[in-house]
Amino acid sequence: MGTRKGSSDLPLRPGVMEPLELILHDEPTATGRLRATLDDLADEYGLPEDERFELKLAATEALTNALRGSGRDPVRIRIVPQPEAIEVEVVDRGFFNPAQGTDREGGRGIPLMLALVDEVEFASTASGTRVRVRKRVTPPGERESPAL
Repeated sequence: MGTRKGSSDLPLRPGVMEPLELILHDEPTATGRLRATLDDLADEYGLPEDERFELKLAATEALTNALRGSGRDPVRIRIVPQPEAIEVEVVDRGFFNPAQGTDREGGRGIPLMLALVDEVEFASTASGTRVRVRKRVTPPGERESPAL
């Protein structure tokens, strides 16, 4: 499994990329590191700005929730590039009940994630919580050309 160290470490061909893994702590640079990693990947996919924005915002929301719930424990991010989608999995050691998620302070992250990406999955066990967001992407050759 590949670990993100710098943009030059990213393979060049979507569909044959290995998953990327980040371990992030609750510090000011955490969300920026995730967004930069997703930007690099979006560049490789040639994603249009709107798809790039939606993926980054949904993943950042998942990370922010995990950092709040994990206390001082690190949060593990696994980014799985696929030919037709990009998955971002966020795992922490906190407990979260998605049914109660919108009753907490803030409370807009879950509805926002659901609106921005194609799939959102929550799993919470005694050992922690996993949130997986999946954004389908259109391969560059299949995108509509902008109207002139």
